Order: sequence, then structure tokens, then C-alpha cells
Amino acid sequence: MYRNNHKSEIRNQKSTAFTLVELLVVITIIGILIALLLPAVQAAREAARRLQCQNNFKQVGLAMHNYHLVVGCFPVGVFDPQTKTDAPGWWSWGAYILPHIEQQAVFDMIEFGASPPRYYFLAGNTRLAAGKVISAFLCPADPQAGELVYSVSEAQNGPDPDDDTAMSNMAGVADSRDRSTPGGRSWTRNFPEVDGILGGNWPCKIADIKDGASNTLLVGEVTGAGKGTRRGQAWVDDNTQDTYEGINGPNTAPGGIYPSDAMGDMYAAGFASWHPGGCNFVLADGSVHFLSQNIAQVTLWALTTRNGPSPSNIARFGVSPTEPIISGPP
Repeated sequence: MYRNNHKSEIRNQKSTAFTLVELLVVITIIGILIALLLPAVQAAREAARRLQCQNNFKQVGLAMHNYHLVVGCFPVGVFDPQTKTDAPGWWSWGAYILPHIEQQAVFDMIEFGASPPRYYFLAGNTRLAAGKVISAFLCPADPQAGELVYSVSEAQNGPDPDDDTAMSNMAGVADSRDRSTPGGRSWTRNFPEVDGILGGNWPCKIADIKDGASNTLLVGEVTGAGKGTRRGQAWVDDNTQDTYEGINGPNTAPGGIYPSDAMGDMYAAGFASWHPGGCNFVLADGSVHFLSQNIAQVTLWALTTRNGPSPSNIARFGVSPTEPIISGPP
């Protein structure tokens, strides 16, 4: 009797075990399901990153308008003491909107009114402020977001000699014309010489935007040169760009720095992003748009200029200065 029961238990144990073939089938099915679901998961993550990036742009657009409401103009794209003797140091538009993006404490660290000017790379609180990571200026899709980037040798804020200033994934739209020279530094032209909004040393008012605030780019997306490279834009310094190179062009992706620039110059060649197919911009009316990298260059330039085509663009495309302005994002 006992022997029969024992045989029955053995048969039951054998009948509940997996065979090798069955196990391989299960593993194969799981692999197929993962392969099918992974693109959807990645797409969902990218959609979330892109939405967060757009929310940051909306926050910055609102801050720019709050600044305009208080001061009567947009902030200067960048001050340049080399071309304006009473400039308060090399400070970009990003430094001036800090109180409007809940960064009053960082703003208060900067000695704007000091005489002589307290440049961001001089020792003290001003330099420490330049190294503060501002989340509103970052894109979560950029693997370099939140790192410090190289600026000047005196500005070190971290353990590495190139840990200088906190990077930014946003740059002011200054010009439709090329502002950079391969292999060398360049500086934003003064306003109103620039044909965009955020030029050097002097500010732009909404009234100066003859094409209309809803048709003119204000701030666009830029990338770092890659995680750990310490190369990219900084929110504190000459943080403006032109649209001459297009979006995700050969000289802008992925880091927006000229490949021939052995110095790894932080001054980027244009606008780019880690989002597939284009990048985000906030217009002068505060609206945020994702512009395709396939946008016609003449249209991108028309969105850049605040008062019709510039003479150089007219010469290149044969566009009459009396032609209707190409306006509105695609």
C-alpha cells in the first residue's frame, strides 16, 4: 500500500515539472514581449522628458515677460565690457530673470552694482553663484544636464580645473547671421545691430518687434557636448546663439560646438537638442513651440528677425525687403 502511494507521488511530481522545451518557449515569449514593449516605454520616457523641457521653457518665457513688465524691456542678451565700458560684467539674460524663476537667493549672491564690476569668474559669492545649477534652464533629455562646464581658467567651482559654470540647455536667440568663427571665440553683436531680440549691451522692447511677438523667437534649446566633457553653454555668460546653422545642423549636434575648435570653446554654433527631430523654442509672446530640424532655413531666419529679413538674408535668398514677412512656426 505504501509503495503504491509512493509511486503515485512520484508520478504527480513528474507531471508538474517544466521540460526544457517548455522553459525555452516561455523565455522566448517573455523576450518577444519585452522587445514589443521597450520602444513604447522609451517613447513614453522621451515624451515625459520633452514635456518637462517644454514646461521649463514656459517658465522661462513667463519670467521674461515678468521682467519686461517690471523693467519695461526684455533683459539684455549679454553685457560685454569690451564694447560697453559701463557694462556690469559679462552677465547674460539668464542672470537677470533669476528672481522670476524662484532663484532670488542665487540672484542676491551676484554683485551686479560693484565698482569695478565683479565678473562671474572672480573669487567670492559671484563666482559661487555662477556655479549654481538652475533646473529651469535644463533639459532632462540631455545626459550632461546639471554638470559644470568650462568657461575661463579663473572660474573654477569644482574639483576639476574645467568645472567652472553651471551649464544651460537654453540660449537667447540673438541673430539670423553667423556670430561664430570656426576655431575661435566670438561675441554677440550689440543691440540693435543684431536682427533678433537678445543682443549685446542694450535691451529690446516688445514695441521693437515689428514682426509681432507671436512670430519671433526669444529663447531656444541647446545641448552640451556630452556627459563628462565639461563643454557647453552656461546660463551666466554670453549665453546667446544665432540660427544661421539651422537646427541640429552639422555644426550644432550634439554639443553645439565647432568640431574644429581644439579648445572645446563653450560658445556653441547654434540650436540643437537630444529630442528626436528638432528642439524647443519660446517665442516673444511666451508661447512654446517644437520646431522641426527640417524647417526651411528662410523660414527659420524669418522667425528669428524682429523686423523683416536682414540684408544678408535678402542677398542670399533673393527675398525683396518689401515681401510679406514669413511668420508663424510650422
